[in-house]
Amino acid sequence: MSDSTSHPKLSKKDIEKQTAIIEATETSDNEIASVSIKKSKNIFKILWYGIEGVETKGIAPVTLEEQTDVSFWNTFFMWFSTNIGISGLSTGFLAIYYGLSYSSIILIIVFFGFISCIPVSFFSTFNTGLRQLTLTRFYSGWFTTCFCFSVMNWISSAGWCSINSSAAAEALSAVNQSSGHNIPQWAALIILLVGSMTIVFFGYDAIHAYERLSWPAAIIVYFVLIARLKITGFVKMGSDSAKRSENIGNTFGFISCLFGFSTAWSTSAADFTTYIPPTVPKWKTFLATFLGLYTSLLITNILGAAVCYAILNGPEEWTTLYDENGFGAAVYAILAPGTYLESTGSNAAMDGLAKFLTIILSLSSISMTCGSTYSLSLNSAQIHPVLTKVPRHIWALIGSLVSLAISLAFSESGQFSSTFTNIMYLVGYYVSLYLGIFGCELFVFRKGRYDFFDVNDYNNFDKLPVGYASFAAMCVGIIGVFLGMNQSFWSGYISRKISDVGCELGWVLGLCFSFVSYAVLRPMEARYNQKYHPQKYLI
Repeated sequence: MSDSTSHPKLSKKDIEKQTAIIEATETSDNEIASVSIKKSKNIFKILWYGIEGVETKGIAPVTLEEQTDVSFWNTFFMWFSTNIGISGLSTGFLAIYYGLSYSSIILIIVFFGFISCIPVSFFSTFNTGLRQLTLTRFYSGWFTTCFCFSVMNWISSAGWCSINSSAAAEALSAVNQSSGHNIPQWAALIILLVGSMTIVFFGYDAIHAYERLSWPAAIIVYFVLIARLKITGFVKMGSDSAKRSENIGNTFGFISCLFGFSTAWSTSAADFTTYIPPTVPKWKTFLATFLGLYTSLLITNILGAAVCYAILNGPEEWTTLYDENGFGAAVYAILAPGTYLESTGSNAAMDGLAKFLTIILSLSSISMTCGSTYSLSLNSAQIHPVLTKVPRHIWALIGSLVSLAISLAFSESGQFSSTFTNIMYLVGYYVSLYLGIFGCELFVFRKGRYDFFDVNDYNNFDKLPVGYASFAAMCVGIIGVFLGMNQSFWSGYISRKISDVGCELGWVLGLCFSFVSYAVLRPMEARYNQKYHPQKYLI
């Protein structure tokens, strides 16, 4: 049902008028905050209102005057650095669970990684001045966005940030472990998350500046790691170890992990391109995002898988070290073989370099946790309008503390890889529901348009659709997830029918079920709104 007659495209004069309103409101708020800070010596009040250089804007629309980020490389390095850290290595290392050959893993990463990067790249091009989930309110309704997508995104961001920090803490704690003078994992976690929290506290500009500068150090570490893997000779292409029916299940299992890693940013993509003006060509933003994501994914995932096969084919000491101390310690063992293998002899210079490189690799996790924590700080205000009264930078502090608590729990469990795998699956399930509903609304009903609303109505629940159809479609999508998922605690009916070991199709069925059900239910909600709530956007 067409909505163009009720909500025509905004003219340039309308946009300027809206911008003036937002600027006037923000100017007034900033003046009040400035006066309050000057009159007060209370450190908590100063912290609440922020200091100079801190991004205090939360989910409110970014004005045209504020949209000054026109750099291609700014966007490219934002996404490249975010995924170039140790989290990408960890994802590739999950190949250890699936019994596939190294050549099969590489093919999966190359082809399915390419496809998985497309949604994030597309969502980065909207340039409406709205954050990703704020924009989603106009498409999927305020109820589903606030109480479902925002809550799930908050949980996934905190979990993803925590598990990434845990991997880095394992590596940092492995340094000097053989001598007993290593840093405890809990202390390593505090160092990493405090570093991330400091950057996120200042906001968008600080994050982009850090991401532009952080990637070379990780690349240097990877060159050395590649050289060490080549010298060991333990990385072999091999062959798939299971029979054909099991290989199908194992293949889809790894694809699901890769899908969760690559598309996890779909629900936050616009958060990092909000300050890009509409005058920047959309293909330029898409290309910068896609190249940044895809190149970093290829580098880290393929190299992480190589580390996996080196551990499997290498000395027994490496396998034992991985079992006892986790992935980070295994990477350190490859970089500094003399520390753990008496047969190789100890080389003080090489061991010292390995320690330095491992520390650098651990710190590379900050580039990823910055992005997750920033999205988390924005998602907090998405859940309910009353939460917008808490400044974004305060939510960044709260989110960092929550992530630290979860990370400490992970470090105590000693089950990093299995926990990491489960989180990848869960993120994939959630994102598939989001893509199915949002994609159906955008392409089927809106024909790709995102100019049918007034950005100032982002908190106007009288005009925002409730989201009856999207909520129902999400519930149907969850049924699809349960039918297709293959976890230790549950294997769905369809999953069991495809492979002897189960086939992970939760995200595929979740996406399909939510898309189709929303396509059926959405016209019903539109007719209801047209009859009883004609002022709403969903008509």
